[in-house]
Amino acid sequence: MKNKLVLPIIDSKTKESTRLHFREQPYKQKKKQALIPNLKRDLKHGWLLTILAQIDRCLWGRWDYWALCQAVPSHTWMRWQMEPMLAILENRKPEKLPKFVIEETLPAEPIPQIEWQHSPAAEAMLDNTLNCIPQHGEWKTRSAWEYLDFFLNWVLFAFGHPAYKILPKEPAGCEGASMRLYQMFDLSILMLYPEDYMGRLLPQICGKTAQKSSGFYPTPLALGQFMSKLVSGDKIERVSNFNEPACGTGALMLAQSNYCLSGIGQDVEPILLKCALFQFYLFSPWLAIPIWWLGQTDLLLGNSLSSDRPQSMNAACWYNEWFEPVESQAKNPTDRLNEDEISSEESSAVIDLDDLTSIHSNPVVQEVVKGKRRPRKTTTSPHQFSLFNLDDF
Repeated sequence: MKNKLVLPIIDSKTKESTRLHFREQPYKQKKKQALIPNLKRDLKHGWLLTILAQIDRCLWGRWDYWALCQAVPSHTWMRWQMEPMLAILENRKPEKLPKFVIEETLPAEPIPQIEWQHSPAAEAMLDNTLNCIPQHGEWKTRSAWEYLDFFLNWVLFAFGHPAYKILPKEPAGCEGASMRLYQMFDLSILMLYPEDYMGRLLPQICGKTAQKSSGFYPTPLALGQFMSKLVSGDKIERVSNFNEPACGTGALMLAQSNYCLSGIGQDVEPILLKCALFQFYLFSPWLAIPIWWLGQTDLLLGNSLSSDRPQSMNAACWYNEWFEPVESQAKNPTDRLNEDEISSEESSAVIDLDDLTSIHSNPVVQEVVKGKRRPRKTTTSPHQFSLFNLDDF
């Protein structure tokens, strides 16, 4: 691993003045009629992630902070691998996630704070973007949930999520929707005014019962901020975990991201989890892409009141993308887990909720530490390895 990840430094005062400057500028909404018809672009998986990180670097600095948290220094990595031997020499139990890993890896600076502020212009931009999906009329029809699902699949493909590697198929009667989204969707206004915009939009279509019959009653983000402040105060450590059993579009998790670098959210509706994941990419990158060595970050599909094991909708995808079993570890081909078994194993590892307050590492990470897994050298997202420094193991 590299000893130090060097990133451009933009101090907090400069970022604050940048936000104030752009908030003073009038925002010009694009109109559907002004879009270029028959526009052709070869959209690649993850094409929007770099743009997102560049905008965030000027406004909040959260993606830079996330990158620093991912890069474990080489001396720390080596000492972590020697932890079992050191524990024997020191006559103690080995730590799954030693404190020195946390101390040596996490930046000295606190988590960059997000100032949540709703903007009617940003909400209107998102509404207009969704209106671009159908060729005629607006998106708030009986097909609203289908249009919303297409948009979420499209933007998660653009962000480079490993579960969305193929540009989604356009809904019937919406030919050209992908290129219309490409022209209309504006990250900058959403980043400038962070808010739970999906939580504001979804109640407007919950009466459209063509595909959804259940209601959706989101927690206002302002209330989420108040609850998070009461729970966290000023004493919480960044590696503390939290659990949101009915996360919806992720409002409470967004608020808690000002204090914690890991957390688990669960819901029974897949489309709500996609909404949360979309907003985590915008405002809370460590909830969208887990800090690989910390664990205890995921979005789970399932009923929190049920004894059934929920399904990992996020973390398992990333661990499968990053790591593969070492060939020499398998005694014979039948000993190796297939992809479904790996996903199931990782899901159960990530959703161990017995003690969310304790510091313990994901079993998949333990396999990496012990040399049973290694970073994948052939991946569809090679730029991710340079961000994580995983290519230097």
